[in-house]
Amino acid sequence: MNTPATSAILLVEDSAADIYLIQRAVEECGTDLRLWVMPDGPEALMFLRKDFPLTHVPTPDLIILDLRLPRTNGLQLLTEIRQLPAYHATPIVVLSSTPKEQEEQHCLQLGATGYVQKSINFYSYFADIKALVRDWLRR
Repeated sequence: MNTPATSAILLVEDSAADIYLIQRAVEECGTDLRLWVMPDGPEALMFLRKDFPLTHVPTPDLIILDLRLPRTNGLQLLTEIRQLPAYHATPIVVLSSTPKEQEEQHCLQLGATGYVQKSINFYSYFADIKALVRDWLRR
C-alpha cells in the first residue's frame, strides 16, 4: 500500500495565536502535510541549514514567513534564506499584517514568491491560509 508523500511547511512566526490558527488551517488541507514552526530568524536558519540538533529535519516545500519577528527582521531573514543554495527556488510566502501596498513589492524584490496580508477577520484569515497552502504546494 502506497502512502502519499508528506509535504513539509516551515512557518516562521512568533505569535501563538497566529501559529494556532495556521496549524488548524494546515490540518484542514490534508494529512499529507507537516508543519514545522520556528519562532524567529536565527532558529529558522538553524532549521534550514539543518544545524545540530536539527540535522534530520526535512527540507521544506514551502516557507511561510512573518515579517515582524524578534531577533531578526523578516526582510533580513528573507534575504538570508535566498542566499542559501538549497532554497533558491523554494516558495517563500510572506504573511504580514502590513498592507500589501506598503510591503509586497519590496518583499518580491528580495525574493518572496508571494505576499498575503493577514486579515483581521478570523474566517477570512483562516480561508486565506488554506488557499495559500493549497495554491503554493500545487505548483
